[in-house]
Amino acid sequence: MKNRFVKTGALLLTALLCLTLLAACDSGEKEMTNLPLTTDKFRSMYQIFPYSFADSNGDGVGDIQGIIDKLDYIDDMNFDGIWLTPVHQSPTYHKYDVIDYKTIDRQFGTMENYDKLVEECHKRGMTVLLDLVINHTSDQSEWFRQFKAARRLNNPRIKYYNYYNFSSVQLDASSWHSIDGSGNMFYEGEFWSGMPDLNWRSILDNPDCDLAKDLTEVMRFWLEDHNVDGFRLDATGEFLSSAEDNAACLKWINDTAKSIAPDCYIVAEPDWGGPFDVYYGSGIDSAFLFNLSQGGGGISASARLQKVSRFISIDVDNQKVVGDGIPALFVSNHDTGRAIGALQGLRDQSTMKLGYGLMSMCMGTTFWYYGDEVGMQDFPQTTGEKKVIDEHKRQPMPWGDSYQCTPVAGTDKNVSDETKYPLGNVKENLSDKNSVLNYIARANALRRSFPAIARNFGVEVYRSSSNTVALIQKGTGAEAVYIALNVSQLAAETLDVAQWGGFELAGTLSVDVNSMPAMDGSVLTLPPMTIAILRKV
Repeated sequence: MKNRFVKTGALLLTALLCLTLLAACDSGEKEMTNLPLTTDKFRSMYQIFPYSFADSNGDGVGDIQGIIDKLDYIDDMNFDGIWLTPVHQSPTYHKYDVIDYKTIDRQFGTMENYDKLVEECHKRGMTVLLDLVINHTSDQSEWFRQFKAARRLNNPRIKYYNYYNFSSVQLDASSWHSIDGSGNMFYEGEFWSGMPDLNWRSILDNPDCDLAKDLTEVMRFWLEDHNVDGFRLDATGEFLSSAEDNAACLKWINDTAKSIAPDCYIVAEPDWGGPFDVYYGSGIDSAFLFNLSQGGGGISASARLQKVSRFISIDVDNQKVVGDGIPALFVSNHDTGRAIGALQGLRDQSTMKLGYGLMSMCMGTTFWYYGDEVGMQDFPQTTGEKKVIDEHKRQPMPWGDSYQCTPVAGTDKNVSDETKYPLGNVKENLSDKNSVLNYIARANALRRSFPAIARNFGVEVYRSSSNTVALIQKGTGAEAVYIALNVSQLAAETLDVAQWGGFELAGTLSVDVNSMPAMDGSVLTLPPMTIAILRKV
C-alpha cells in the first residue's frame, strides 16, 4: 500500500498561502487556490451513502461511477477524503449485512470501478475509507451456511464451527435465533436474525483461529490489493459484552491492519455513550465522539447557545479522552438526525454555518455527511407511527441534474421535495456565495491552510466576560496560529491583541461574506458569528 499519511515536520506552504487565503475570504469567493495537500491523518472527510448519492447509469440507484463523476465537487469543497458506507455484496439497500467481503455489490458496480475510484481520489490527494462490518455478516454468507452445517453435524473439525456465537438454549428471544427449528441450537443476531454475530471471543481466546485468519485476509485484500487507506469499523460496541473486551478486539484489528499497512487509518464506531477513553486505549487512531454530535452534543451547543466556553471545552475534554489518538468529530451520519435539525438550520442558517465552522477549528479529524451541505432534512412518517426511519436519513442527494437517485424502498412517498430539500439543490447552492455549502468549502480551506488548527489542542489565551469572544492558541513557535472568534448572533466585538504581542490577520471565516473580521493596527473587529486566524509577526 502506498504511504498516504507521511508525517511532516514542516507546515507546507502555509506562510505563502496566508495572503491568498485572506483575500479569498474577504471577497467571499469560494475558490481558494494553491491549498496544501493534507499528508497525514488529520483530515476533513466526506461520508457517502452510495445507494443515494449519484446515479451514473439512470437505474435510480447510486453507484461508484457516479461517485467518481462527482469527485471534483467533493474536491472543490476542500475535503481531504471520503468514507463510503458498505459496498460489498449484500441483500439490503444499506449493505450492512455482508455476504462476501471480497466483492462489490452489483448495484454499485464492479471491483474495477472501485479501484478506479481509489485511483482518482489519490490523484487528488484524497484518501478512501472502507466501511468494514465485522461484528456480523449476512445470514446468506457462505461462512454462516458452513457454520450451520457444522453445528447440525456437531463436527468441531469443520473450519466454521466457531465462527458465530452459539448456544444450546435460547438465551434471549430478541437476539438468539433458531438454527433449524429444533429448539436446541441457537445463534446470536443482536440486530436481527439476518445479521448473525461473529464470535469475537474465539479471536481473543486464540488469535490464530480460523476466523482470525479469514478476517486478516479480508483486511489484507483491501489494504494491499486494493489500496484503501483505512477502515471505518461498524458496531464495535457490539463485539462483546463489555467496553474493555471490545477494546481488546479493536487492539487485535488495529495491530493486524497495521502489520499489513502501517500507515492505515482506523476509526471505530464505539458504544454511542462511551466510555470513549477505553476505546481510544485500544491503540486505534480514532473513535467517533458521539457526545459531541447531534442536537444535544457539544458542537451544536457551541453554536446555538452563544457561549464560547462550550467551544473551548471540546478540545479540553477531548484531550483527556483520546490520549495519543485523534478525535473524530461529527454532527450527523447515516444513523442520526440530519445536521439541519441539530444546528437549527431551518430557523437560522447562520447557526448551522457557525456549527460547521467551530467543528473545523477543533483538533482531530472531522466527518461530514453527504447532503448536509445543502441542508437535507430527515422527517417523520406522514402516516402510521410518527417517527424518523432510517430511510429518511438516507434520501437521494439533490443534484439538480441527471445524477439524481430515486428514494430507497420504504421511504414515505407523501413527503415533498420542499420538505426533504428546504435549502434547494446542489446547483442552486453552488451559485450562492452565502450558502452553507460554500461556507463549508471556506471552513475546510481555512483548516487545511493552517495545519496547526487540526493537529493541536487549543490553549485558551483570552475569554470575554460576555462569554462570546475568545482567543485560542494552536501550536507553538513559528507554527502557532491564534483563533479569534465571536459566537454572538447579534453583537460585533473588538479585541485589542497588543497585550499578547504583534499579530497579522491571516485568514477569516464569516456566516456572511459581506461582513468579515478586519484588523486596524492591533485592534481586531469581529462581526457576529465570525472566526479570524492570527499569526505572530
